[in-house]
Amino acid sequence: GELPALLEVAQIRGDLHMHTRASDGRGTLEEMAAAAMEMGYEYIAVTDHSKALAMANGLDEARAVAFAEQVREFNGQDRGIRVFSGLECDIMRDGRMDLSEDALAELDFVVGSVHSYMNLESAEMTDRLMRALESPSLKAFGHPTGRVLLHRDAYVYDFDVVAKAAAGRGVWMEINSSPERLDLHASLIRRARALGCKFVISTDAHHPKHLANMRFGVRMARRGWLGAGDVVNTMPLAAMAAAI
Repeated sequence: GELPALLEVAQIRGDLHMHTRASDGRGTLEEMAAAAMEMGYEYIAVTDHSKALAMANGLDEARAVAFAEQVREFNGQDRGIRVFSGLECDIMRDGRMDLSEDALAELDFVVGSVHSYMNLESAEMTDRLMRALESPSLKAFGHPTGRVLLHRDAYVYDFDVVAKAAAGRGVWMEINSSPERLDLHASLIRRARALGCKFVISTDAHHPKHLANMRFGVRMARRGWLGAGDVVNTMPLAAMAAAI
């Protein structure tokens, strides 16, 4: 009958899903890093879109590799925060990742997300996500139901099967803090935790000021009874660098 020690906002040490002007964001790498430093973070991952989202100016293989080099140069300047090179890579209809594995391997952190074909039957969507989980580069499953509040319902799949597979492969389930998403929601957080999942709370920020939305994801995690040990971005920098 004991309640868990619930996660606190102050325990979050970094944000691992955000966008810059390289795709559809409104801030530069430097501006996003500066905003994160104001939040007191030790690290961030910049995860612009991949090429399938052409309307978002998504990155192809060449641009993704060039971005990884840009991040290495940034970190070499000792700016007071660690930036991980990342990508929000589209999960294609057949479950392939949008970019080649060779290109993804150049990056520190890959979030896999569904942005298309959301009306598939449950069995096909489940197969799609299970194939995506086979990617050796995938580290987090972004906004795992695809819902947009008051706009789009969640897509349908066998959540327990996918969550159990994600836990087994060490792929973290995202709690997306965007007020339009709040995805995962609390009941699915509790189910995923029971199946062994770890979580990353991210803002999916498209502007420096969006980093402040982290508090909404933390509240959702608390509703799902998560403590600091369940959420990977409570780890200090050295542990996070090792984990990814």
